Amino acid sequence: MALKSLNKGPVFRFNKMAIIVPDNRLTMKEQYQDLMAILTQQEIQTIKDAYAYIAVLIAGAEGKIDNKELAWAEKIVQIRSFSGDERLYHLHEEITKELPGKIREVVSSLSGDQASRNKMLSTEIEKLNPILANLDPFMGNYMYRGFLSFAERIAKASGGFLSFFSVSPEEKKWIKLPMLHAIYYNPDEEE
Repeated sequence: MALKSLNKGPVFRFNKMAIIVPDNRLTMKEQYQDLMAILTQQEIQTIKDAYAYIAVLIAGAEGKIDNKELAWAEKIVQIRSFSGDERLYHLHEEITKELPGKIREVVSSLSGDQASRNKMLSTEIEKLNPILANLDPFMGNYMYRGFLSFAERIAKASGGFLSFFSVSPEEKKWIKLPMLHAIYYNPDEEE
């Protein structure tokens, strides 16, 4: 039995399920199935390094670097290597391997007072802005929200009573990563 399409694009039949792809265009969500293939090596490294800078910024927000929060940062990335958006599994696998060494490198390079350390870390994290802005809005927003979630989860890793009130005022200043520009995605604009 032939299938009739209400759209101009082809209709494919798979086990009683039709998939309609108008004008042979992929949706934004499908376009970037391999983020690693659309970014330069430099951009990929900047993204990978940003995880260490964010981890150290949040873990050191109260003046002394909290090793429990750094350990939790490593665990979060490891979890993301098999949970979440599959298009980023490979990236998170690489970050999982590199993060402990990069965190040690960042911590050992810190000098000066807390304000100057935070400024240096912010400047490094800020390098994500042009990369995220050049991604498709869906992926840019997804990654932006992922960095915010990463920062917040690190901040909640220690302190407080049963993890309530565990984010200190100093950490609250940084968990929204004010140096990053928000990336917005509206699925209604995807046509």
